Amino acid sequence: MTRSKLNQLRWQLQKLRQARRSVRLGSALAVIVGSLLLALLLVFGLDVALEMNVAQRVIILVIATATLIWAWRKFAAPWLGTSETTLDMAMLVERRHGIESDLVGALQFESPEATKWGSAELESAVIDYVAELGGDIDVFDGFDSSPLRRRMTWAAVILVFAIGTAALAPRHVWTFMQRLALSDIHYPTKTTIESIRIGGVDVDPTQAAKTVVKIGYGQPFDVQVLASGVLPASGQFSLTGKSGATQVDLLPPKEEIEGANFVAQLPRLMEPAVYQISLGDSWTDPAQIEVLPLPTMETEMSVTPPEYAIGLESGESARGLQRAVLEGSRVDLQIISSKPLATSLLHLTVGEEESTIEMVASDDKKLTWNLPPSETPFTSVAAPVRFELEMKDEDGLAPQFIPKGYLRLKNDRAPQIAASAIHRVVLPTAKPVIAFRVSDDYGVASIKLQLKVERGEDEFAVKTYELLDNPLKASQLPFSSEYSLPLSELKLEKGDSLSVTLEARDWRGRGEGVVAISEPLVLEVSDESGVLAAISEADQRSEEQLTEIIKRQLGIGEAR
Repeated sequence: MTRSKLNQLRWQLQKLRQARRSVRLGSALAVIVGSLLLALLLVFGLDVALEMNVAQRVIILVIATATLIWAWRKFAAPWLGTSETTLDMAMLVERRHGIESDLVGALQFESPEATKWGSAELESAVIDYVAELGGDIDVFDGFDSSPLRRRMTWAAVILVFAIGTAALAPRHVWTFMQRLALSDIHYPTKTTIESIRIGGVDVDPTQAAKTVVKIGYGQPFDVQVLASGVLPASGQFSLTGKSGATQVDLLPPKEEIEGANFVAQLPRLMEPAVYQISLGDSWTDPAQIEVLPLPTMETEMSVTPPEYAIGLESGESARGLQRAVLEGSRVDLQIISSKPLATSLLHLTVGEEESTIEMVASDDKKLTWNLPPSETPFTSVAAPVRFELEMKDEDGLAPQFIPKGYLRLKNDRAPQIAASAIHRVVLPTAKPVIAFRVSDDYGVASIKLQLKVERGEDEFAVKTYELLDNPLKASQLPFSSEYSLPLSELKLEKGDSLSVTLEARDWRGRGEGVVAISEPLVLEVSDESGVLAAISEADQRSEEQLTEIIKRQLGIGEAR
């Protein structure tokens, strides 16, 4: 029964110990939470008011961290550094109620080791006394929880203020959390810069300081800004370099530009600079513009004429991009750059059709570029070609001047052929001699004689004769020859009419050549008397022409 009463007292002392421990832990936690929230609110207020840069934020965070450590050691650590036992609680109750040491002694005598300490009667007497006294002791008398209430109230006030701040300005709070991670993001403004494009380079407004814009030396460039929200009448583009500072107004474009509602143009840039954009209440962090030399280009174009013109046309390389070429010629284009190229495009216009060819690098440094090995309009030129080159180096810069060229077709003239015959009246079995002469600039592939026989109004026979065994090259031209036309196989009759034309086709390699046709020769078929009469008439005509020539030579018949 006595032990049961001491157990009740022990349970009460344990409850007191737990209550005191809860006060200590709660007070320490209130100090930690309150101090942390207060530090965040103070840093938030300073950051919103001053829009601190990364270095300033780091310094403020270091100070705030040091302050939190001091608050921990000053106000929280003492509460957590105390550890109390049941005997400590018993001693505390003895002091508060004026009990000497019987309470502690009874708890100690109750332990199994007490049997070794001395008199069992004394042990039993002390335990009985404390057991009878325990029902009248209020162990919680003098217990004070006010420190916990004060600190919890203080922490609750700060927590309510923090929740109210987050509810009233959630975007600012979210931005602050990102800036705590040392992000360069700005706090929300009435005007928002959505995108920036400088000299053709896209810049993320939130990461402007991390993007280096590369501009060609001495080149003009434009600035395009897309903004939303409350739009001002104008903004500013500030540029600062070694030679000084320049400020250009950002104005709405005169004509609509996709992805931009504020633009500015700068004539040229000769040195590296730092830029900053201000628009309404929004701005970007200072960022770098780097000035780099532009790539320079050398172009070489070689023309390989078609097979039939090899040796007659020059195939040497030349730097000019304006060339006249024969149809079927192969054109090879090479670009040599002063800087490694990232892309090299060839834009072609053939007639009304436009196309783009990606050139390929022929060296590891990407300085030399050629046409691809696949089939292109340059493989066999079939029509006039206009072209221009588009190149960008690895810094995204293009040459100052865009190389442009034009391939026109060089005229391959049609062949010329003429035929003649001494006698125009022939016997049915005769072999009249047809003399002919042919010329061309590159060669003649074939010469054909075409014979038509007409009897009255009817055409009853057409026959073709090949006059060349092998093509004639340009070195063999002009070419003259004769052909005896066999008439006996045609079974002609007196009164028939023969029409003789010669057809010459020039040599254009695998391509189909152009055909030229001579003036027709008309031969009349007659008997011997008719042939003799024609010869006599021809002789008389020749005599008259000869006499006229002699008179002109001697001056006979001229006036004095």
